Amino acid sequence: MKPSIYLAIMLGVALLAACSKDDTSSTTDTVPQRNIPSGTIPIPGWDVAPDYDYTSSMTAVVDVDLTSTYPDITPVDWQVDTADLLAAFAGEDCIGVTSPTQSEKLFFLYISSPSESDDDITLRYYSARLRNVFLADAVLHFENGGRMGSVADPLTPAFVEFKTE
Repeated sequence: MKPSIYLAIMLGVALLAACSKDDTSSTTDTVPQRNIPSGTIPIPGWDVAPDYDYTSSMTAVVDVDLTSTYPDITPVDWQVDTADLLAAFAGEDCIGVTSPTQSEKLFFLYISSPSESDDDITLRYYSARLRNVFLADAVLHFENGGRMGSVADPLTPAFVEFKTE
């Protein structure tokens, strides 16, 4: 056997042996736990009670964006879906509910008058993809004939996970 071939074989065996040894000095990268609030909640049956006074109402144009509260969420994890719902509540009474528009991630919400005209209104968002309910961090105040947000400048509250029983 020629010395150069013998040297090449020996060098190859030495490299293989070096590569197969465990290197205990290297650190193992761990994948950080992602904060994605997925759940198992089915689509809520939010409906506006038929006895509300529809002569008093207000509207809101809302842009739902969970990435402001949950920066770990990507478009693969979540995006507005046509099965999503946005609802307005006065206490535990649903006083408005809607689905998103087809072309936008905007929700056009018609809010009927709460039982007490000075009730605070909270928004709840149901994500069909995450199967979870989220609560807006801002509380709205009912104003007959009032409008909150527009297509050009929608209301953009931050939403946090809403713990249900």
